[in-house]
Amino acid sequence: MAGRSLAKIQKGISMKNPAAPRSTSESTDPATSSFETGSGAPSPGLSHNVLPSLKSKMPLGPKQIVALGIGVIAIAIVAMSGNFGPKKPTAPETAHKPVLTVSVQSPVRVAMSRHIDINGTITAWDPVSVGATAGGLQVNSVRVEEGDLVKRGQILATLDSAQLRAQLDSEQARLAANQASADKSVQPNRQEDINALAAVVSQAEATVADQEAELIQAKANLENANRNIERYEALRKEGAVSTQEAQDRFTVAQVDDATARSAAQRVSAARFALKQAKEKYAMAFTGGRKEDIEVARAAVNESKGNVRRLQTQIEETIIRAPVDGQIVRRDVHIGDISTAGKTMFYMARDNRLELRAQVPDSDLRYIKPKQHVDCHSSYTGDKNVSGTVREISPLVDTDTRLATVRIDVPAGCGLKPGMYVEGRLDIGKYDALAVPSNAVINRDDKHSVFVLHNGQVENRTVVTGNRDNGLIQVDSGLTPTDQIVVEGAGFLKDGDYVAVGK
Repeated sequence: MAGRSLAKIQKGISMKNPAAPRSTSESTDPATSSFETGSGAPSPGLSHNVLPSLKSKMPLGPKQIVALGIGVIAIAIVAMSGNFGPKKPTAPETAHKPVLTVSVQSPVRVAMSRHIDINGTITAWDPVSVGATAGGLQVNSVRVEEGDLVKRGQILATLDSAQLRAQLDSEQARLAANQASADKSVQPNRQEDINALAAVVSQAEATVADQEAELIQAKANLENANRNIERYEALRKEGAVSTQEAQDRFTVAQVDDATARSAAQRVSAARFALKQAKEKYAMAFTGGRKEDIEVARAAVNESKGNVRRLQTQIEETIIRAPVDGQIVRRDVHIGDISTAGKTMFYMARDNRLELRAQVPDSDLRYIKPKQHVDCHSSYTGDKNVSGTVREISPLVDTDTRLATVRIDVPAGCGLKPGMYVEGRLDIGKYDALAVPSNAVINRDDKHSVFVLHNGQVENRTVVTGNRDNGLIQVDSGLTPTDQIVVEGAGFLKDGDYVAVGK
């Protein structure tokens, strides 16, 4: 500023003295050159150097000399204020001022653990739904709560069975009656009836004997009568007896013959009666008719079936645990009306839990049964739960391209059904370029780092991979020689100047 003022004054003086010649020595004099161009600040002795020169080069009047003196003094004052006043910072110094002190580090080659990050939900290994098969019955009692460990056959709840038990009593009575009828059909005769039949047989045998005796007597009488006829016929011919007496003997013979025939018929009838008595007596021991027995037995079987059905229904009013396990959820309360097929309890069979993780089909080739998995959730915090791959689903979802991997988790580990769990499955090590995890910035789902060049940072997008021991794998975007901002990276923007701390 002082130089420009001095140049204006000198230009004005030159214009007032246009005839003043300029010698070569004036153009090369350092003091004069500095005065004319304004390059550099004039020294305190500037007035002593300029005035003699001006006096020797051109004639000056009193007024001109005074004016020139005043101008020289003004120039000196301006120059002194420029030398001793506060200096204004230059533009380059303001642009390059560091905004932050950071630490830097080059990417490193490390052996990183190859792993697959998985996530899913904890569920029962084999969930079991327990409900009532009998509907319309009131719940009388509930004997377990959520979280209880139960054994197979243990009573969980009971239903009102009073009506069913009354029906059972009635059916059991009907069964007893049908059973008695069946027994009677098999043996319809009582012992006194059998004894009576035996007496009938004995009576028939006696009758047969009597009739046979009478037949013998009648035959004997007939034979005697026939001999008397012959004798009296001979006597009649001799004239010893009359014809009438001979005729009487013939009549007696005829009567005896009729008597004998009658006796023979009575013997046949007695024998037939004896045969019938014996058959009845035999039937008393062999039972009733086959058809009657079959009908009676069918009635008994029907009653037995009804009894078993009612007993089963009564047993179904007692809700029992079908397996050993843990009660995961209870959906029944005292006073509820049962509905056939509605679930009352959910159980985890054998108290076994598993993590059902959804894994991309591209990762399935790395997963094998019995592999170790570190699992954790918000409930377990930093504590990992050790799981084991048990089963890999053979089916991949066609929409999501995900397959279910079942991972066993130990009982009592703190994980509960329904919890969201994350896990890591290590599948080996490999060589990779990596940077500290706090050097990577994640903004708008993009990963980037700040690379340092001559005190200025550049925000560079990178493609990352696995994480291991505080390091993040970088697949592309960096070289091993790049200087990466580590500490303070989250406070920078592209183009910032930084200072590197020790």
